[in-house]
Amino acid sequence: MVAPVIVGIDLHNIRDGGGVNYIGNLLRAADPERDGLERVHLFASPQNLENFPDRPFITRHGFEALAASLPKRLACAFGTLPRRARELGCDVLYAPGGIAFGQFRPYATISRNMMPFRRDLWSLYRPLSPEWLRLRVLSRLNARTFARADGTIFLTDSARRAITPHLRGTPRRVAVINHGVDAGRFTPGERRPMPARDEEIRLVYPSRFEPYKHQIEVLEAVAGLRTEFPRLSVTFAGPHNPAYLAAFEEARRRLDPEGAFTRYLGNLPSSELPPLYATSDLLLFASSCENLPNILIEAMACAIPIVSAKAEPMPEVAKDAALYFDPGDSGSIAAAIREAILDPAASAERARRGLEYSRQYSWERCAEQTFRFLRETAGAESPGKD
Repeated sequence: MVAPVIVGIDLHNIRDGGGVNYIGNLLRAADPERDGLERVHLFASPQNLENFPDRPFITRHGFEALAASLPKRLACAFGTLPRRARELGCDVLYAPGGIAFGQFRPYATISRNMMPFRRDLWSLYRPLSPEWLRLRVLSRLNARTFARADGTIFLTDSARRAITPHLRGTPRRVAVINHGVDAGRFTPGERRPMPARDEEIRLVYPSRFEPYKHQIEVLEAVAGLRTEFPRLSVTFAGPHNPAYLAAFEEARRRLDPEGAFTRYLGNLPSSELPPLYATSDLLLFASSCENLPNILIEAMACAIPIVSAKAEPMPEVAKDAALYFDPGDSGSIAAAIREAILDPAASAERARRGLEYSRQYSWERCAEQTFRFLRETAGAESPGKD
């Protein structure tokens, strides 16, 4: 029997959004007996600790410095936090934010953001803008963290292949572990058949507004299809980059000045997405850069027909359960939408396959694989905890 381990989780740069959801789902799905866990210590700001589940094997440690100025946060992450992890006897420190300073060994990390390694897409942001500068800083910090880590997790094989060549050195231990989907929340339910050409046809695109998500090209595609499908509409939802949202709104004023066929709902909690999918006929996903497209997996679990960007890892995830397009080409997007509408039987069959494929993405499987990897990393040959 494998001896249980003590795992520390460094949450110094996990404050909201996908990172919080990931760790929350991971901890809710963890099984201490199955996963060989003696204890899990969470290290975060006191405010952030409230985002995570309270379970008997979890101990929370709040650091006020992690909610203070940048110098204080860095000092805590570099010194105080790893020192506390050593005092608590942690066998491994997990840094899910993709940044660790190597003051604790062994440590493991995960790649959850592809954009720092997609320099071909940095030109979508104005040089010296906050977003542009952030990507340059993250590219260095992430690459250093991944290469020096005792264990590095990638979310898809596509991400592993794309990122590894950018690292100065090879991670000591690597695994590909997919995130899961909440099967209790994202369910197929009853769906109406694909509407006819002259009926109301509702499209939905839930994703963060960023230049590489191509909401403007989607808007142009839908506007161009309105002569053929006069009651076609699209609903957007998600948080936003202010500069890109402003550009989108300018395009919307030009293409849909009366608001006849577009809606933007803002940032919705994940609990509101299943009802949105249930009342939509087709899901669009036009991102050209992803590590693992959670939106796509959740849509597959809801059995909604999908048209998606053909950039990897979308085809790795959805396989033959989606129609694909060039996300930078509004004509290509329009052609995929048209095909999905005009061939409802094929759309229904792809949705059925998507539901089948979605079943491999479970948080229980993710937790089991992740904590097994952390146990292996804790026992791997690496520098001591000094």
